[in-house]
Amino acid sequence: MKKWLSIGLSIAVIGGFFLVNKPYLFSNKTTIQQIYPRSNESFVGDPMPYFNGEEFMIYYLEDLRDDQTGFHPISLMTTTDFINYTDHSEVIPFVNDQNDQELALGTGSVIIDSDGLYHAFYTGHNGSLSPKEAIMHATSKDGVKWNKQPEHAFFASTQYEADDFRDPFVFYEEDSQEYWMLITARQNGTGVIARYTSTDLITWEDQGTFFVNDFGNDSNLECPSLVYFEGKWYLAFSDQWDKRVVHYRIADSVNGPFVKPANLDHWDSSGFYAGRLETDGEKLYVMGWIPTKEQHRDNQNYNWAGNLAVHELIAKDDKLLPTLPESVKEQVNTVAFTNQTIPEGQSITFDANEETVLYSGKVVLDEQTKKWAFQFNSKENQSDLNVIFDTELNTVAYYNRSLDRLENYAPQTEMPFDFAGRSSVTIKLVLEDDIVVLYLDDEIVLSNRMYQAKDSDWAIMAIEGQLKIES
Repeated sequence: MKKWLSIGLSIAVIGGFFLVNKPYLFSNKTTIQQIYPRSNESFVGDPMPYFNGEEFMIYYLEDLRDDQTGFHPISLMTTTDFINYTDHSEVIPFVNDQNDQELALGTGSVIIDSDGLYHAFYTGHNGSLSPKEAIMHATSKDGVKWNKQPEHAFFASTQYEADDFRDPFVFYEEDSQEYWMLITARQNGTGVIARYTSTDLITWEDQGTFFVNDFGNDSNLECPSLVYFEGKWYLAFSDQWDKRVVHYRIADSVNGPFVKPANLDHWDSSGFYAGRLETDGEKLYVMGWIPTKEQHRDNQNYNWAGNLAVHELIAKDDKLLPTLPESVKEQVNTVAFTNQTIPEGQSITFDANEETVLYSGKVVLDEQTKKWAFQFNSKENQSDLNVIFDTELNTVAYYNRSLDRLENYAPQTEMPFDFAGRSSVTIKLVLEDDIVVLYLDDEIVLSNRMYQAKDSDWAIMAIEGQLKIES
């Protein structure tokens, strides 16, 4: 999803205007120590991660939310451990000119060639032009100071719809000794991922459709990425409508066929979007964003951009399973549940904590365990922020309404989870400011934004049946 397809906010350039073909030299480094970072005055849109051999360079569409006509400069954070970040601020600006192809920037990717030169390929979007979207190119010696190469821009081939042509993902394919570019496109009324190839990172040839929407609807497949990890090829993309989650497919060959994993083809809910895959050769990660809400109110809908979020992915039994990155677990303040039983209708309360905290423990599953809730901003068993664990529906769902009003509302985020056959479920709960993220048995994630959860008490409540928790 791009903001120009969803909400009418506009974005400003930091530090002035950009002169095409000249390096943009403005830099404003700051240090951020957060699991879910963002700049103080802006929000993180679609990440474009690249591991350069030493650190993860996480480029992203910066959502500044001010009143210029153009929007979405590309900014950069770097990290080695996903908790200590250097924010380099804007590195590739948009052009604040209503007639320019780069009035708004869209998602892309970064790669280093054999000579050590960085190449960024990204989307140039202008809703007043026809076509609206083009693939743009910039180069850099260090990945921070960039030179735009507008003469290398290209538009969709005639077999694709001209106005949906974006989110290029570039990698070097060793067998063919070519660079491949995967692009979000539309063909015959449905979303597809197109494949282009190049030998010089300048001239690109259309090689046809790489992957076709297999949901049974016509959704675009946004922000594609493709990586090789532990003997398999993994393709990830986000569906622009319907579930609005990050899906993945698996293949033994880079040429496919790419098939759905068994049972579940996504890791997180609609509280996590535009996830891109990246690996350092040893570990695999998916990096997306947790959205803000309209008017920054809990009872409103999610909108575009928010905070960066990273899940580590473990390859197991022909699936990728999400977990909190190991480097984060080693550094974050951890609080274990204490062994106790909560009677039906009762709750236990955890005091507010202004620091980032990882709560960890088990819920024992037996015939007495039916339904329970994690309640945030909890006051005397009352809360408008409820994550409901339901062993009969086999779901974990977040409702931004009180328990007595749930029947009248759909959950804001939801994930399937099969409780059957388990004697217990291990839960990791990360609380950081207004972000609430739960991992269940390191099999699924439920990411959420809850403004009133910040610096407030939270509780575990037994709704149906008693609840036994263990450290």
